[in-house]
Amino acid sequence: MELTNEFEVDASIDEVWNLLTDVERIAPCIPGFELREIDGDEYRGTMSVKVGAVGMKYDCKVSFVDRDDAGYRAVMSAAGRDTRGQGGVTSTITSTLTTVGGRTKASVVTDLVVTGRIGQFGRSILAEVSNRLVGQFVNCLETKLGSSTEPVAAATAPPRAEASAAAADGPRKVEQGPAEPVDLLAVTGKPILKVFVPLLGLVALVMALVKRRRP
Repeated sequence: MELTNEFEVDASIDEVWNLLTDVERIAPCIPGFELREIDGDEYRGTMSVKVGAVGMKYDCKVSFVDRDDAGYRAVMSAAGRDTRGQGGVTSTITSTLTTVGGRTKASVVTDLVVTGRIGQFGRSILAEVSNRLVGQFVNCLETKLGSSTEPVAAATAPPRAEASAAAADGPRKVEQGPAEPVDLLAVTGKPILKVFVPLLGLVALVMALVKRRRP
């Protein structure tokens, strides 16, 4: 499925671009995501999600597929695998920045493939979740831009030779600290209940039938 999100921030396009392409610095703004290590040009971490009391954690890998600093356009590949082996998420994220009336507008198009429990929620609910989480991300982004006392240093992609040398030395650990899980029930409320409650009812029915069949 394809999800499109747009937002504006009151900062110059270069400030926003340099921050958005600095994955280590922007990682704490991504709800539920904890960056743990960087291996060359690959960023690894975990994404924590829950529906009420039911928690899910995904091992994630993120990397740049294409990056046009002059055109303010970046394409990233992201993949997450349920640590319990119950599905996963793969996505290609294309972000483009433009200047609109002195502000910076970001357009983010996500080509998303979801399997497992999260995939049962459907496009409409996932779109609602995406919109709410983008709102939280933008609030954090604006805080970081507003709290900068000095211009954000330009984030340039490391040369291939440097990236290879870093990879040879092994992954660099990142001490970000634990991230609060994204509670899908709290984010979307009733829409997700319409899916989750019938699902729990079905599970309860199956368990009851299994118990009856036992001698």
